[in-house]
Amino acid sequence: MKKVLIITYYWPPAGGAGVQRVLKFAKYLPLFDWQPVILTVPNPDAPVEDPTLEKDIPEICKVYKIKGFEPFSLYKKFTGKKSDEKIPSDILVKNSGSVKEKISKFIRANFFIPDAKIGWLKSAVREGEKIIDDVKIDLIFASAPPATTALIGAKLSEKTGKKFIADFRDPWLEIVYNQKLNRSSLTKLIDSKLEIKTLKKADEIITVSDDIAGLLESKVPGKNVSVIPNGFDESDFHDAPYPANDNFTMAYTGSMSVDRIPHPLMHALRQFKNEGVNNIRMNFAGRFAPEFYALIKELDIEEFFQVRGFVPHSESTEILQRADALLLVIDNVPNNKGFLTGKIFEYLGTRKPVYAIGPVDGDAHKILLDTESGKMVDYSDKTGAYELLKEFYENWKKGENQFKFNVEKYSRKTNAEELAKLMDNLI
Repeated sequence: MKKVLIITYYWPPAGGAGVQRVLKFAKYLPLFDWQPVILTVPNPDAPVEDPTLEKDIPEICKVYKIKGFEPFSLYKKFTGKKSDEKIPSDILVKNSGSVKEKISKFIRANFFIPDAKIGWLKSAVREGEKIIDDVKIDLIFASAPPATTALIGAKLSEKTGKKFIADFRDPWLEIVYNQKLNRSSLTKLIDSKLEIKTLKKADEIITVSDDIAGLLESKVPGKNVSVIPNGFDESDFHDAPYPANDNFTMAYTGSMSVDRIPHPLMHALRQFKNEGVNNIRMNFAGRFAPEFYALIKELDIEEFFQVRGFVPHSESTEILQRADALLLVIDNVPNNKGFLTGKIFEYLGTRKPVYAIGPVDGDAHKILLDTESGKMVDYSDKTGAYELLKEFYENWKKGENQFKFNVEKYSRKTNAEELAKLMDNLI
């Protein structure tokens, strides 16, 4: 069996969307004659933990956890936070915070390039060389963000001569938090040079959407970028149908930064309340920006919402399957047409109608239309948001379903097979 060294910062028991892509690749690659060997950190500074994900790690998978310098440990001391306190995933995009937090963000933005995980680079490369030699690795695969993982992959490829695949779940320079950080022109220039150098070094580049692929190709003209989308794992879902809901129930699971607050939907709910409709429920679970709760209160729509904190992945999928429709929000930031979070594919796996808010000319809407799984309205389209909610609500009342859910090509097993073929061709 061939062996691939997979470099990833996020690995169980870390939870959240950043873990899923690599974990599911590792789960299914052995079916296609590839043994995954994981290079990660002992305690990733992830916003949440989800030990239930460890069940997906195949027995054949070897895991090496290499320590590195974590700037967040200094950040916690400087800002007076507890050493075991989890840092929210949207900490870098929040405008609020104490003077100490603002100073910390400035330092993070301009002194840790490309990101705050750069302290892991030296030890990961040193130990990675040993692993490649001892385990007889055939190929190197690095999944970013953080972009530091791609740097590690490039350096290991340079030192060992092994072919290197760079995987981008999000853009490098244009990732959401970089667009919110106060980065100097010099920082951006250095980071851009690191990105281009790494892209040129990669023997193959893959990403999750056509838009991000086009963005990466524009930086290294003549280099092809393949698209292997995220997906859903059939084994995460139950076949048995859940009982019907007494109220029309829309679910959302995961984090919600200030850029993901579904303003059009919330105003539509206010309009429904004015019309005397009270049998709608928003079943949300995850980490939510304070502005989200403030808007609920401002619009006086508390009765529609049931909001809880982070839940394990298995519980999250159950929440989705019990719902009548699912909410998807693409971050309202520049360069977002190619944003395809793992959430959309997990939603596809439930075969539930998706109510989406985002760029109607983006990749996410294209997938919803292609699979006949949902519809999207623009952030500014309050009328369209109301009409779409009314459409979903009326269909629920009638017991009708207008969607066909042609989603089979987005299964995690299919994704892994595509990756295995690409790796076979490369070596």
